[in-house]
Amino acid sequence: MDIKKYMGMKIKEYRKALKLTTMELGSLSGTSQSTISEIERGTRSIQVESLSRICNALGVTLNDVLPISASQEKTDASYTPEINQLTNLISSLSSDEVRLLTDILLKVNRLPQPDRESLKSLLNSLMNNKL
Repeated sequence: MDIKKYMGMKIKEYRKALKLTTMELGSLSGTSQSTISEIERGTRSIQVESLSRICNALGVTLNDVLPISASQEKTDASYTPEINQLTNLISSLSSDEVRLLTDILLKVNRLPQPDRESLKSLLNSLMNNKL
């Protein structure tokens, strides 16, 4: 697979993981919707500055969308784009924010499944309303 198609596939994968449309990603990155679509299809070359803005909007690094050699591949079978995005976002937080997030996640993890589902519904509702 050529580099443009690979990078486009990765950008689309991360965008879909965040449930963003190409229009929303374009707006967040200062790029047009049609350019995002062309990049994702691998039919358009991308300048480093544009790629950097798109990666920032997705919460990933340039390395996350560039092809890597087999020797550099992550060996953890549980690796997902979502985990990678979360790792990148966490690394930008202060120590206090990381502790707070850890406490929240530990408490959520201890909730009974019905309560977790209710919390998930509430948070999805808040996120969809852009509050």
